[in-house]
Amino acid sequence: MTLVSGVAIANELPASVSDRYISLGVEHTQSNNISKSANNAQSGHEQRADLGVGYFNQTATNFTALDYTVYYATYSDNELDDKSDISGSVNLTQEIFSKNLLLNLRHFRRSYLLDQTGVDVPDNSGSRDVFTVNPVWIIPYSRRAGFEASYTYVATRFSDDKEQNTNRNGLGLTWYKALNAKTRFELSSQVSKVEFDSSGFNYTQMNVDASLDGKLLAGTYYAQLGYSRLTQDEGSEEGGIFKLSYTYQFNKHNLSVTAQRELSDSSLGLGDDVSDNAEQEYDESQVLWIDRVELQDKFTISERLSNSNTLYYQQETEIINDTKKSRWGAFTTFNLQNTEKLSSFISLGYSESEVSSALDKEVINLTLGGRYLFRPHLSFSLRANYEDQSITNDVSSYDELRYTARVDFKY
Repeated sequence: MTLVSGVAIANELPASVSDRYISLGVEHTQSNNISKSANNAQSGHEQRADLGVGYFNQTATNFTALDYTVYYATYSDNELDDKSDISGSVNLTQEIFSKNLLLNLRHFRRSYLLDQTGVDVPDNSGSRDVFTVNPVWIIPYSRRAGFEASYTYVATRFSDDKEQNTNRNGLGLTWYKALNAKTRFELSSQVSKVEFDSSGFNYTQMNVDASLDGKLLAGTYYAQLGYSRLTQDEGSEEGGIFKLSYTYQFNKHNLSVTAQRELSDSSLGLGDDVSDNAEQEYDESQVLWIDRVELQDKFTISERLSNSNTLYYQQETEIINDTKKSRWGAFTTFNLQNTEKLSSFISLGYSESEVSSALDKEVINLTLGGRYLFRPHLSFSLRANYEDQSITNDVSSYDELRYTARVDFKY
């Protein structure tokens, strides 16, 4: 639950890189099934306005990455409520007073479906915030080795499910040693107290792990192996945990592979800002074993054509009744720079999730789009999107075709 490893990597970078922007967008969407209905498809439109801000700064003593968007949408269908929300994330690492005292701050906010068997309309969506505050005190006793003492506070907040709100307080101690200029070894222990605001479903968790991270000629790696024990009034759960990641640059590919196993709960999950966040299930407080594998590949085919691919699989096992829920997805996107001002893309995505033992959900997404840059800060885009959702009992199965025109100003 600490952010020490990422801090060490960020602070090793001597170069200073900075970027910032503010954006304003308006769009109009025409749909042949505006309410995503299974039996009563009606055409209609959605209108949306959004405001975005971004900031990136990296120096030898500071790392900040911020990206947020706030939006407001209205619908022609009177049965659909207007919708407004904010989504985005921030990661901040800052030295305080000296290079041996660091402050890590993280936050992300994403939407999720209240009922996984339903459809993505305003009255079936909520938002989850995950806040992390993590001060770290580094105590070196040589040029290559030392200790790190840390405190971690994590708060999860749900806009439509207060029962899942949690507060986590954890203390950690790490011994580290730089084996060489490119490799670092850590031995860590953390103890955390987790309290649910409403349900009284509280527990204490202890993690002990060893990790190795470093740089190779064409990539980086991180390997963590450990043990986790969770104790609550009803009993305890324990077992091995791990996280393995590898990023490799070869030819025109940038390949990233991650595999991990954690003992967590239904409020926090893996605690990561992942692309399939909307598929998480929050029906009741549960302690979970979570296994996840993810593969990402970015391929520069030519100077004008690039391709990106993502494949993931995740399984959640509830320890109370040993119920297993799994989901997986695959996505591919091709981007083409047609001319200096005109670009186009095509993307295809497929996801499958096990809502319950009797219900499986499959979603197919196909999008075609193009963008024209009128001015350095002003662009116009068109896209067509086809979505098909299929659920075992056909309660919320539907298909929809949407056409969207959008104007963006970014400075």
